[in-house]
Amino acid sequence: MANRETLLKTQQVATALGVGVSTIKRWVDAGELKATRTVGKHRLISLSEALRFAGKAGHSTAALELLGLELANPILGMPHIDQDLCDRLVEALRQGRSTDARQLIHQGYIAGEGAVGLSDNLIRPVMEQIGHGWMMGSLDVFQEHEATQVLISTITELIIQVTKTQLDRNCLAIGAAPEGDHYSLAGLLGQLVLCEQGWEVRNLGSNLPLRSLALAVEEYRPRMVFLSVSYITDTDSFITEYGLFYEVASRMDVAVMLGGRALWSDLRTKLVYASFGDRMAHLAEFARRLLPSSASPRVASQSSAI
Repeated sequence: MANRETLLKTQQVATALGVGVSTIKRWVDAGELKATRTVGKHRLISLSEALRFAGKAGHSTAALELLGLELANPILGMPHIDQDLCDRLVEALRQGRSTDARQLIHQGYIAGEGAVGLSDNLIRPVMEQIGHGWMMGSLDVFQEHEATQVLISTITELIIQVTKTQLDRNCLAIGAAPEGDHYSLAGLLGQLVLCEQGWEVRNLGSNLPLRSLALAVEEYRPRMVFLSVSYITDTDSFITEYGLFYEVASRMDVAVMLGGRALWSDLRTKLVYASFGDRMAHLAEFARRLLPSSASPRVASQSSAI
């Protein structure tokens, strides 16, 4: 086992225990889990304290013990999101080794310290490699589809881990991709990013008509809509339908965040929106400024590109 003075970040402890980062922070602030503070006011938790708390609260300590071993052993080391990790994930996906791929994605989640790092530094370049391989003929379409399904299922697992005990969320976001756009991974990554921040998220999925998204805005009255646009069937129709949707969003005082490779700069000049981003880091920063401090979720019991 690692040295008792090994210090862990809140994200590392959260991932090892299977809870959200906000849950760890609340436990620390309530005095249930002891931590020190860096000069920048970031919380650091000793491995021994994390193990003590986990055992007392009935959490499994296996992941913490493995994390401590990795930190203490320079041969094992901590995983990093680098080209090697990207290449290993691409190869696992290409060969259909779903179990290995899931493990690498979880490594990336820890190494990237959450959803933003995982999305922008691992999933995005990996999917670019997968897509390039398909276009060049080195990968068949079934391999691209299988890889996407593995990523979707694993990201869904992470979302469940982050949200399963956060029972009261006071800020709602709706996510979707427009009609004709069947790419759902970006919406799931956006959902994971926002759930980490304490948002309640209704992910309406891909291929959703914008008139239906407008109805959802009227029904649920969210604080924000994040719309990922990777493919547009007809540009003129999209502009018209988006304008009608935005009229509803504006009337309801809903902030609209856009992203996606189909929204090139000339097209964006014809649209009205609160913000545009081509990285999950942009969504995270926009959402952080919208989320009031009072909207942090209350937890009743234990849990875990655009």
